[in-house]
Amino acid sequence: MTIQTAIKPDEIYTFLGTIPDDEYERRAKLRSYRNAASAMLATTQSNTARHLAWEVIEWVSPNLYSPCPLEWLDKLNQLAKRLMLTAIQAQEMDDLLREATDA
Repeated sequence: MTIQTAIKPDEIYTFLGTIPDDEYERRAKLRSYRNAASAMLATTQSNTARHLAWEVIEWVSPNLYSPCPLEWLDKLNQLAKRLMLTAIQAQEMDDLLREATDA
């Protein structure tokens, strides 16, 4: 039993059982990207940012609790990070354009 399960079990351990700490860290990071993307859906006015956030959710959700190699989790984390950074940039650009046209 790892320290994490002894202190506070969560859904990653519930669905996957005992997994190595390095795998847990990768999956927890994916969960964070998915959660951030979900929050962006509720807050952004940018259609492009919303679309990119949905892409993160659609990539991460089916893979979060599925068995897969660590390399896959690494590549998925990298993809989610890049999509979220692009979504944030798209939101900033749309905000700038909106401010310019409102002035």
